[in-house]
Amino acid sequence: MSVRLRPAVGVTLGIIVFALGAGALWIWSPWGSASQDAPEAAAPETVTVPVVLGTLTQQLRLNATLGYGAPLELLASTGTITALPAPGQVISAGEPAYEADGRPVILLSGERPFWRDLARGVDEGKDVLQLEHNLAQLGFFDREPNTEFDGATADAVKRWQKAIGMPVTGAVAMMDVVAVNGPSIRVSPVTATLGQAGVSPLSYTATALHAEAKLTGALARELQVGTPVTVVLPDGTELENVLASVTPGGQPTGEEGKTTPPIAVIEFADQAQVSAVGPATIRVIVRGDPATAETPEEPAAPMTLIVPATAIVATAQDRYAVEVQTKAGIVRVHVQIGLIADARVQILASGADVEGAPADARSLATGDEVVISR
Repeated sequence: MSVRLRPAVGVTLGIIVFALGAGALWIWSPWGSASQDAPEAAAPETVTVPVVLGTLTQQLRLNATLGYGAPLELLASTGTITALPAPGQVISAGEPAYEADGRPVILLSGERPFWRDLARGVDEGKDVLQLEHNLAQLGFFDREPNTEFDGATADAVKRWQKAIGMPVTGAVAMMDVVAVNGPSIRVSPVTATLGQAGVSPLSYTATALHAEAKLTGALARELQVGTPVTVVLPDGTELENVLASVTPGGQPTGEEGKTTPPIAVIEFADQAQVSAVGPATIRVIVRGDPATAETPEEPAAPMTLIVPATAIVATAQDRYAVEVQTKAGIVRVHVQIGLIADARVQILASGADVEGAPADARSLATGDEVVISR
């Protein structure tokens, strides 16, 4: 709907003099000569783009971070810290994490901390099973790990201690090992100083770069593991991948009333793809409808007319139109819009096919030049 403004009635600025004797009319217009000399304002240039035929699929775009994850604190030392690793150093299971009381504290893999000394005669326990799993991974235990510390376990411990230069006792002191839930760690900030005791010596992260994107609760419920995504690196490189996990969040952050947000995680099996980038801000594009992303035979999106979003004109009664540049001038065409993505709009119908449009209304066609500014 267009609105035409009526000119306002102003004060007459001309001085009208009637020369009654001569029957002449004289009008003085002091602005007349100036208006004749003033240059006319240039009409704004009309900018158009062609209508194209194609497919438009909804894309969910997420801001994400490429990094090693949030740092975790290593368990506090039980002795005086006498040596520390360098920030950024990668330490694998079986290698010293730091030194306390002049003895190396060996990093081992496991979900539970070692809470007692382990030797022949201790009660069975999952900590024994965890130790035997590590000895097997390191090549010193050649049978199925179990929860019993027996002679075979003691012999394996001796071979391991001899190989790494520790006193060969066949027993493992609680202060000589520290467990982390992973095969290796990357040293983050070193939080202790030499000479301290009973404090965490360092913080650590995972060693592999991965991407994390914060989600809303609704998105976390829709997105599924295995959903195809495109990772866009800062230099524009695009990597095809899938969602490795979607965590619901809701864990306390330590700040009153605040909890962690839901997070989508993307892993990179080939670290060479991202190692040169390092920690950075990236974009993640979720391809298709998240709720149906795992459907293997989803039908292809239909071909429709597509125009820039800036070409759409809102008209009366929540309807839409576009302006088309023709040889005769600009013509307004009724349209029914569909999906909007990437600043483009899908045209589902036009002309007489649009509800409420005249029967002889002009339709939109491929190649028509639609106006985006004028």
